[in-house]
Amino acid sequence: MTNKKSKIFYFLYKRAHRGSKIWRFFYWYYTTYILGCDIKYTTKIGEGFKLFHAAHGSVITPAAIIGKNVSLRHNTTIGAKGFDGSTRSPIIGDNVTIGPNVCIIGDIHVGDGAIIGAGAVVVKDVPKNAVVAGNPAKIIRYNTSIQSTE
Repeated sequence: MTNKKSKIFYFLYKRAHRGSKIWRFFYWYYTTYILGCDIKYTTKIGEGFKLFHAAHGSVITPAAIIGKNVSLRHNTTIGAKGFDGSTRSPIIGDNVTIGPNVCIIGDIHVGDGAIIGAGAVVVKDVPKNAVVAGNPAKIIRYNTSIQSTE
């Protein structure tokens, strides 16, 4: 079911992002009442975005940038630092896995291939292929099993 919800989400996201008011309404309705999350259509989200557990309770600031093939679990916050968040929001790289109950806050960059463990509070940059966990998040190890596609 997760795959189906992710496909519906991305289908509606792409159409809402193009500017049609009716698609914006369908997107808003689907994310708010079906998925139970707050992800605005203005947020930049790459292809292959996957929602697990409908990303229920998750909030992503509209100024955040989400890379390709990112997996997001429930109760996650990807937010700006302060109230003028347009320039102080996170950038999430490609192929990032984000566990449940994670907070990623501020003008930080999460590198490609990173894994963020459940309950982590990320307030500093995360290097490429790093596995982080804890509050505040610390590097536990580097994921060397990832094959480079470069």
